[in-house]
Amino acid sequence: MQSAEQASWDAWIKLYRPDENSVNTTISYYTKGAVVGWLLDARILHQTGGAKSLDDLMRLALERFSGERGFITEQFKTLAAEVAGAPLDDFFRHTVESTEELAYAPALDWFGLRFKEPEAPKNGGSIGCVTRDDKGRLIVLRVPRETPAWESGLNVDDEIIAIGDVRVRPDQISQRLENYRPGDKVSILIARREVLMRLDLTLGNEPKRWQLEVRPDATDAQKRNLANWLGL
Repeated sequence: MQSAEQASWDAWIKLYRPDENSVNTTISYYTKGAVVGWLLDARILHQTGGAKSLDDLMRLALERFSGERGFITEQFKTLAAEVAGAPLDDFFRHTVESTEELAYAPALDWFGLRFKEPEAPKNGGSIGCVTRDDKGRLIVLRVPRETPAWESGLNVDDEIIAIGDVRVRPDQISQRLENYRPGDKVSILIARREVLMRLDLTLGNEPKRWQLEVRPDATDAQKRNLANWLGL
């Protein structure tokens, strides 16, 4: 929903003043920026055969633009192209200026890495929202887009009182959900602005957690690239 460029632009008016829907409309330029930085590092390494890296780009930027004015976007792009020995306009357009999914394959190939198969989901179903304990009341804190909670109509600040006909307290929610499986349909009793209501919800899986691992078939060149990058 938001590019890294737009997140940076909006930082001082929105990032530090989030509302209940910020989780669905904004990103952290800290988080995505770190990933983009890693992808840029890999791109420069690949373009230069390992001779140059993001470190070289940042040192050169400091050398040329550490005076009173700093640099503008186009100057940084030109500097990056100089270090990489090739234009990087498409890279910046894709990673910084758009909301498209990042392309990890080139970086993973350079380092001989891959995404590890996600672990099998734990037993139990997931509502998909984030909750908090408010003096013994189970209160909805965030409702991410496209989760069972979102689809059912749960809102931030709703109090979850019961699943089915059984009372649920903040320290019991995980244990209660272990009695169900993804795909099970449940009725949730909530209080919204002091009004009791029931919502029908179809439980889902817990979100996948992705990890990186070294490819078992990594070549010697890929292993050297990774070792050099790690400073081993």
